[in-house]
Amino acid sequence: MKKTLSIGWTTVNSEKAAESLAREIIEQKLAACVQIDGPIHSIYKWEGIIQSEREWRLMIKFSSRQSEKLNVFIEDNHPYGEPEWVVLRADQVAPDYLKWAFGQDG
Repeated sequence: MKKTLSIGWTTVNSEKAAESLAREIIEQKLAACVQIDGPIHSIYKWEGIIQSEREWRLMIKFSSRQSEKLNVFIEDNHPYGEPEWVVLRADQVAPDYLKWAFGQDG
């Protein structure tokens, strides 16, 4: 499998949960970097009712060789029963950043 940089997004309901998830991802060498934004305002429909919540968004940058491990980690450790997990492949990334990012995943 060719190594590519991927970017994944998820949200959690507190800054503490966001930092905890981010630190665990980095400690396990599943990603090069996790950035936390928030609070953000999310509006969505859940079980037929429109919800309005304060959340924190994690943007996770990782190499493709960690994709399956990170998917399993999100499933097993995310505080939500059905977490948002959206992943895109980066089409263009600075070569020096790629070199650094790929060196972070053990």
